[in-house]
Amino acid sequence: MTVSRDLAAWALDLRPESLPDEVVRLARDAILDTVGVILAGVGEPVTRIVGDLVAEDGCRPVASQLGSRLRTSPEHAALLNGVSGHALDFDDVSRSMEGHPSVVALPAALAAAEAAGASGAELLTAYVVGVEVMGKLGRALGSAHYQAGWHATATVGAVGAAVAAGRLLGLDLDGLERAVAIAVSEAGGSRQNFGTMTKPFHAGHAARSGVHAARLAARGLTASAAALEGRYGYFALFAPGGGRAETLVPGLGRPFELVDPGLSVKRYPCCFATHRALDAVLDLRREHGLEPDQVERVRVTVPAGGLAPLIYDRPGTGLEGKFSMGYVVAAALLDGEVGLGSFGDEMVRRSEIGELEDRIEVAEDPAVPIDHNPMEEGEVTVGIVLRDGSVLERTVRHPRGSPERRLTGAELVAKFRDCASGPLAPDGVERALACLERLERLDDVGELTAALRPAVMAA
Repeated sequence: MTVSRDLAAWALDLRPESLPDEVVRLARDAILDTVGVILAGVGEPVTRIVGDLVAEDGCRPVASQLGSRLRTSPEHAALLNGVSGHALDFDDVSRSMEGHPSVVALPAALAAAEAAGASGAELLTAYVVGVEVMGKLGRALGSAHYQAGWHATATVGAVGAAVAAGRLLGLDLDGLERAVAIAVSEAGGSRQNFGTMTKPFHAGHAARSGVHAARLAARGLTASAAALEGRYGYFALFAPGGGRAETLVPGLGRPFELVDPGLSVKRYPCCFATHRALDAVLDLRREHGLEPDQVERVRVTVPAGGLAPLIYDRPGTGLEGKFSMGYVVAAALLDGEVGLGSFGDEMVRRSEIGELEDRIEVAEDPAVPIDHNPMEEGEVTVGIVLRDGSVLERTVRHPRGSPERRLTGAELVAKFRDCASGPLAPDGVERALACLERLERLDDVGELTAALRPAVMAA
C-alpha cells in the first residue's frame, strides 16, 4: 500500500451518514460563505479575463459558473468559480495548510457533482473530504513549504481537489490513487504573484487541476503509485527534508479539520495575516474616538514569519493593498472600516494614506510563541502613540471569524446577502439561501446551481 492508495481508500470509505452533526453544520456554514464570495467576485477583472477566454474556447455545457448564465466543462467551471472565489481574498483560511481550502475544494466538488448529477449530501461529503485532505497534507508538509515561497492554496489544493472530484465522479480505488498522482504533477503556485491577478488564478487552477486529474484517471491515464512519498515525489519536491508523508493518512478525520483547528471566516477582504491588527486598530479607534491627525505613530508587532505574505510596503494597486500591513492599518485609521470598497486602486493611492503609512512601523517578534502557522497563531500587538504623548495598546490573539471567535449564523447570512447582491436580484438571493440551508437534503445539486444563476433580463 502507498500513501496515495491509503488516502484514496479513506476518501472512498467515508459515507455521508457517518459524518458527525457538527461536521455537517460547519461544512454547510463554510459552503454558504464560499458561495457568497464566489458570487461577489464574478464582476472582478480577473474573473472577466478568465471567463472571456473560457467562453471563447467553448465547451460542452455541463457545469455552471456561479453568478452568471455560463455553462461549460467541469474543468472550466471549477477554474472560473475558484478564480472568482479568491478574486477578493474574502474566502476562508486554514491554519493547518497556511492557505485557503474551501475556494479550491468547493469549486472542484461542485463542478464534478453537477456533471455527475450528484445529490447535495454527496457534494457536502466530497467537500469535507477535500478540506480534510488539504488540511492534513498541509500539516504533513510543515511550515517550510510556505516559507520557501510556495502558495499552499495551489500546491496542496490540487491534491485535495482531485480527491473530492474523483469521489463524485465515481472513481474506484485504483482510479482515485491515479488521480492523486496526476494532481501531484499539476500542482504549483508561487507566492511572488501575491498582489496580482495570478494569486486568485492559483485557486482556480488548483480546482481545475483536481477535476482534470480525476477525469483523466477515469479514462485510464497512468501515474506513479509513489507520487506522494517517492524519491522524486510530492514531499521531496515541496518539502525537502522537512515533510512527513507517513503522518498524512493516520490523521484523516481524527479529528476533522472543520472541527479542529477549524476554518477562519474573513471579516475583511484582505490577507488574513492582517486581521488581528485590523481588529485591534478598529476597536481602539471606536473606543477612543480616534482621528488620524491625533496619531503620532503606530507600531504593529507580529510573530516571526507573520509578515511572510505581506510583501508590499507601499502598495500601488488595490490588489497589492490586500498584502500590505501598512496600508490596511492606515485605511482602518482613516476610514474607520475596511471593506470591499477599500481596495480600489484610487483608495490605495490617496495622499492621506501615504502620510499615515509614513507613521506606521511593522516588526516581527521571535519571542511570540507559535507552533506552525504565524499568520494565525501567537498574538499581534498594536501600539498607537498619540500626539499628546499618551499610548493606546491592544493585543489580539484570535481575530473575529477565527474558530475561537466564530461568526454567528446571522453574521454569515448577512455576509452572504452582501456578497450575492451584485449578480443576484433580491428574490434570487433568498432562493439561493433557501437551497444552501437545506443542501444535504437536495436530490440534485443542479437545483442549487440553478438558484445561483441570475434571471434573464427582460428585453
